[in-house]
Amino acid sequence: MFEAKQLRKHALECLRLQVDCMELATVAPSGNLRSHFVDTARFWGAKAVSGPSANAGPEMAQAVMQTP
Repeated sequence: MFEAKQLRKHALECLRLQVDCMELATVAPSGNLRSHFVDTARFWGAKAVSGPSANAGPEMAQAVMQTP
């Protein structure tokens, strides 16, 4: 029961971060910054689905580096 609650809490927090990043993308003054926020939003959306892991930092760096 505790684990399921933690997973839901994690998913909700990731979705909140995703929404925040998308909102920031809409007001970003440059295309590069807008692209960065959209990529970061995608990352948080994927984390919401995949669940928590201890290596979120390296995953984030890799996701940003793979962006065209």
